[in-house]
Order: sequence, then C-alpha cells, then structure tokens
Amino acid sequence: MTMERKIELFLKVSLIMAFMMANGFLNSAFGGKLKAEDLFQPKKLLEIQIKLSPSDWEKLRKESDRRNAGFGRLFGGGRSTGTRFNLYKADITIDGATIKNVGVRTKGFIGSLNPERPSFKVKFDEYIDQSPIEGLDRLTLNNNVQDESLASQYLTYSLFNKAGIPAPRVSHMKVTVNDEYLGVYSHVESVRGPFIRKHFGDYSGELYEGTIADFYPKAVENIEAKNKQSKKQRTQAKKLAQLLESQENFDLKEVEKLINLDQFIKFWIMESLLGFWDGYTNNQNNYYAYSSPIDNKRFHFLPWGADGAFVEGRGPFSRFGGDDNAPDSVYSQSMLANRLYQTDGIPQRYKAELENILKNVWNEEEIKKEINRIQALTKNHLHPRQDRKEQSVERLISFVEGRRSKFESELNQWPVKVSGGPRIPAHTVEIGKLNGSFTTVWNDKRVEDVMNHGKAQLELMLNGKAVGFSKLGVVGQPEEPPRRFGFRGSRSRDRGQPEQERELNPTISIEGISNQDDQHVRITITIDREIFESENKEVPFRGTLLMFNPEEDQNRFG
Repeated sequence: MTMERKIELFLKVSLIMAFMMANGFLNSAFGGKLKAEDLFQPKKLLEIQIKLSPSDWEKLRKESDRRNAGFGRLFGGGRSTGTRFNLYKADITIDGATIKNVGVRTKGFIGSLNPERPSFKVKFDEYIDQSPIEGLDRLTLNNNVQDESLASQYLTYSLFNKAGIPAPRVSHMKVTVNDEYLGVYSHVESVRGPFIRKHFGDYSGELYEGTIADFYPKAVENIEAKNKQSKKQRTQAKKLAQLLESQENFDLKEVEKLINLDQFIKFWIMESLLGFWDGYTNNQNNYYAYSSPIDNKRFHFLPWGADGAFVEGRGPFSRFGGDDNAPDSVYSQSMLANRLYQTDGIPQRYKAELENILKNVWNEEEIKKEINRIQALTKNHLHPRQDRKEQSVERLISFVEGRRSKFESELNQWPVKVSGGPRIPAHTVEIGKLNGSFTTVWNDKRVEDVMNHGKAQLELMLNGKAVGFSKLGVVGQPEEPPRRFGFRGSRSRDRGQPEQERELNPTISIEGISNQDDQHVRITITIDREIFESENKEVPFRGTLLMFNPEEDQNRFG
C-alpha cells in the first residue's frame, strides 16, 4: 500500500470517528450505539451528566418555579397558547457515552416544579438530526419531589404492564448538572412515537395527553394534541366527547366503537387499586389516550405522571368536590368512568376484572420485594433534599399490605354505590367583554393604592350589562410573588435552604369602584417577561377580573 493511500484511509477513518464522537456514539460503557434497553435496567443505577452554559442553567432552573401556563387549567383557563418552558443547548453523558447538542428543558405541573432540583426533558434532535439511542427520541427525568419513596413510578407502571396495559418503563439515574449533584431521579420512558409503535405497531392514530382535561364538548380542546393526526382534526376525541355529554344520551354500543372497553376497565381498576388519585378516573389528569388504527381507531388509555400513586383517599383536591363516602374500589370523577358505572352491566364486568387482577396481578410479597430492592439500590446516593425517604417507604408498605382487605370488603357488598355525576371539566365561558385604554408609570415595587395612580378609560360588559366606574386607577408593577401550594413535595423544597430567586413578570393592575353597587373591581393583566421585553407591537397576556365587596371579602366574579 502506498504512503498516499495510507494517508487517505487514515483521514477517512479520522473523519468517521470525529463524526461519531460528535454524535455521542463512542466511549460508551455499553459498547457501541446505545439502545433503549440499556437505559432501563432496573437493577442498575445509571449516571447522567448534563453540561450547559452556567447562564442557561440558571434560566432553566428559575423557569421551573414560574407560575406555569398549565395552572390556569385548574380554573378553566384552557390550553396554554405559548411555550411553557424553553429548550437550552447541552451535552449529556450517560455512563460514559456522550451525546452532544441536545435540547434540555425543565418539566412539571404545580407539585413537581422545583428550582433547586428541576425535572428535565432531553430532546435529541432539537439542534441537529441525530438518533443516538435506538428506540428512544428523548429522555424524561423526574425529580421525585412527590415520589419520596423513589418507588411509586416504577411500581405503578410495572403493575400496569403486568395487567396488560401499555405503560412506560422506568429506571433510576444519578443526575449531575454542571458538576452539581442533584440526587436520584426516575428515568421514565416517554410516550411518543417509539413507545406507540412498540406497543401498537402504528403511529398514525390520534394521541392526546390529558392535564386537568376530559372528553366533554366544551372542554375537549383543552386535551393536548401530541401528534400531527390529533392536531389536524381531533375527530375521534370530539366524537367521544359528544357521547359522554349526558347520561341520557349515553349509548354503550356507540361508546364501544370509540374505546376499547375491556382495556379501559383494566386501566380504571388499576388506577383505583394503586391509589393513583391524580390520574384520569379520579382527577381527569395524567393520562394519554391513543386511537389505535389496528383496533378500528378505538381509544386505549395509558397512565402517566404516577409519582403520586399509593395514596389513601382521594388526594388533596377531594375536598373541592365528590362524595366523602365514595368507595376506594371505584374511582368515578371522570366523564368516561362515571358514565360507564351508571350503565347496566358495567359494574358486573368491573367486579369480575377486579377479582382477576387481585388474583393474578396484585402480589404483596413481590411488590414489597421490589420496594426493598429500590431502597438498597438508591440509599447511598440521595440528595440532602431526599431526606423523607424512610417515612415514605413505611407509608408505601403499609398501603400495599392493607389494600387487598379494603377492596375485598367492598367486593362483599357489591355493587358499591357511586353517587352523583362526573366532574364537569373546567372550561372557558364568555361572560363579558372589556375594551379600554390607559396611561400610567412603572413601579419597581408593588403598589397598594392602585386607584390613586394613572388614568384609565374602560368599557366593561358583564352578563349583558354595562359596568360603569365612579373611580378608576392603573399602575404597572411586578406580579405578586406566587404563594406556595399545599402539596407534599413543597415541604422538602424549602427546608433549610434560601429560596431560588426569579424575575417576576410585569403586570398592569387596574382597580376601580363600580357606580351601580359600589363593588370593587380588580383587573390584573400579566405578560411573560421575555415577550414584554421584545419589540412585538401585539403581545399575548393572561388576566383575571375580580368583583368584590371589601367588607364581605367575597368575590362575585373570578
């Protein structure tokens, strides 16, 4: 071989190696290109290092504590019109295998948001066209703020799979960002194209993610479309919503054309059995629904967000509605679950499948063995914030040991009674219109006497009646700092550490007194800081309108 030929071959090999290293295919502890199976080894504690610029890291973690766009869904605000979280360019290394130029963002909804230890989404092809891990197109890393035992997600999805319901795989990972150790996270398989193709053989159906949303005509648009097919039409979702609108119009034969009923009954039972209060059937939350083309486009329901399972009762929102004496064995707040249970024949089918699952899926000794395995695997690698693990494990084991007897007691009195209809999902109803103009100045600190600042002219119509004002003021100021919501995970966030500061969004605060009944009117318009600082002439905003009597402190509108 000539010297020129040797040099040519050397250059070709060098270029190939450089390309592979740039895309993270070399130096892998797994030998060659990573596969999804490599990242879901339950008996191995993997390690992931994330590297991004220090400024981007500060931006990302502060975003996790902002008043996120999804919060409004709790109160009928509908879908967010903008991007909730920004992606940042980063490199990641998983047990020695480096993948460069990925997109990283935070994730979460209310209870799991945490600026010190944010959860992460890692998107491989955000900046370059690459598929570094066979069978995965992204990573989901949950901070376990609400899953203090570190076992809820793994156990929940494993038991769903055992029952025949497709559910994500889970492993545990030690997470480090810019050399800052964040503790043990749950690595959860994302429900996207690779997952759907693996379980259903096709990804051309409609895929939806439900976050405080349900199949109801006025609210079906709030269910998030996750692929092109669902974003285009929402055909199957709208059909199901129409059938579920009222019990009188509920036709079981027609419903069975739109959902795989046998599959849904199993899904329903598993949510109830696992105490997954924050799932679909009890809270219209944390679920996916896929209309499978190989099953006549019928919907299959899939679990998600299971960091709050294995909970006695109905969760922190139970006081806002529902029956205090509702049975443990049948969750019934969602549109589909409630309509079905009120239908002849369904309680009997439910009972038969529940008895089957208690016999063939729910094995207390196997579950406790897995709990102990997870504790042994993770106990020496916890972050200081993960200090409630022992108490959480005790609660988890107690739940597992006592669940069967509760359900068998209710089976002996079957059918259990479910009173009332479903919880109608939050949706937007137009009650009026507001037009106007204002002139004011910006204040860097919050102002109490808003009516003594600025000038405003408003035309307000509420329920068809004009509202005039005897006094009106307006001021520009930072938004009111968010208050802590009473979730279990928020306790560990604040213990012994200063609160992470974040920049507050700008608001326009308008306050006045109506000239009809002396009601106080408070209008707050909030604009995302990045949009506010842009040069856009028109900007989206979110807002609230309150009418109240200060002496009674009771809202008329909100």
